Amino acid sequence: MGRLITFWKLALERATHVSPLQKRPLVGARHALPFLIALAAISFIGMNEVSAQAISADVYVTTQDYVSLRGGPARRFDQVAVIPPATTLHAIGRTVNMSWIQVEYAPENNEPRTGWIASWLLVWSGDIISLPVDGVGEREPFIRRSLVMGVTTRETRIYRRQLVSADQVGTIPEGVEVEVAGRLGRGDQFWLQINYEGQLYWVGSWDIRLTAGDYMNVEDTVYLFPYGRLTEQITRDISRSLSSLVSIESVYIALLEGQTVSCDPDALPTYAVRVAVDNDILREPVFAPIVGALDAAITDINAAISEFADACALPDDQEQLTEMGARVALIGLDEARRNLLLSSALVTALSERNPLLDNEMFTFDVFE
Repeated sequence: MGRLITFWKLALERATHVSPLQKRPLVGARHALPFLIALAAISFIGMNEVSAQAISADVYVTTQDYVSLRGGPARRFDQVAVIPPATTLHAIGRTVNMSWIQVEYAPENNEPRTGWIASWLLVWSGDIISLPVDGVGEREPFIRRSLVMGVTTRETRIYRRQLVSADQVGTIPEGVEVEVAGRLGRGDQFWLQINYEGQLYWVGSWDIRLTAGDYMNVEDTVYLFPYGRLTEQITRDISRSLSSLVSIESVYIALLEGQTVSCDPDALPTYAVRVAVDNDILREPVFAPIVGALDAAITDINAAISEFADACALPDDQEQLTEMGARVALIGLDEARRNLLLSSALVTALSERNPLLDNEMFTFDVFE
């Protein structure tokens, strides 16, 4: 159990002048977790040959902990291997809801094998949504549930990967049922990735009438573009920073109320970090003011955490925290909260008018 800390010589601290707290450098981090989603409508998938659709050679996943490699995309399938943390693997397939990723695994002195890993245990690089749905090669048969189904409302243009006219590969007749496997954006007009005759294509949402499920339950590929990445990452950064703020704020409030607070390292609040990267911000400078406010908030939050951690590190016979020190920290945290609220309001406005879909393809497909 860690030390306990309370104010030392509390009654002697009566200064009215406040010196700014020393700001500490931040440690950056990059982390991405895919979300898990619900299922609907049943279809049967058996053993099959390698899909005719090319497997993206530049999609890789990295394990975050010890993970089970399974024979199929569910926990009921046998565990065929245990893969250590920080292992990078070539990804070759996915489930339609992105909850499982098929990988190639080649342990030392053993035969290479393929298998499935739960996606929430992985981080990845590359266009993972382009991987073949239901995987490739021979595998154990399994039943899966289609997430979202739709039907074409007219002769529908289909595109392979690029959302530009030059990448159109054909059309689908009116009245054809397709499975929705991904999306780009949301709202009234956006892009849907569909699974048609075993191949993945992109179409306009205005050409598909949904017959089962909700398109919001499929993976949004905005993370592939700087603007989309920033809206998602900054939103998560704000949420995590607010959690750190509330945690350290409760510590100082407790001290001001005369309570004793534990210095157990496991109980210390987590330092706030910004995941959104500077390179994306340079490419989308409209986010610069938001990031400026976010960074200011993170600096104040981490200064308050460091102040408390430093006090915990002092010997018992040395002065620890004073009433004035706690009040100074709370003043900084109030400013941090204002900056987080400002950042949140601005990023919400930008996410609602994402220019990602404002391209020539969007225009001629809607109005032609």
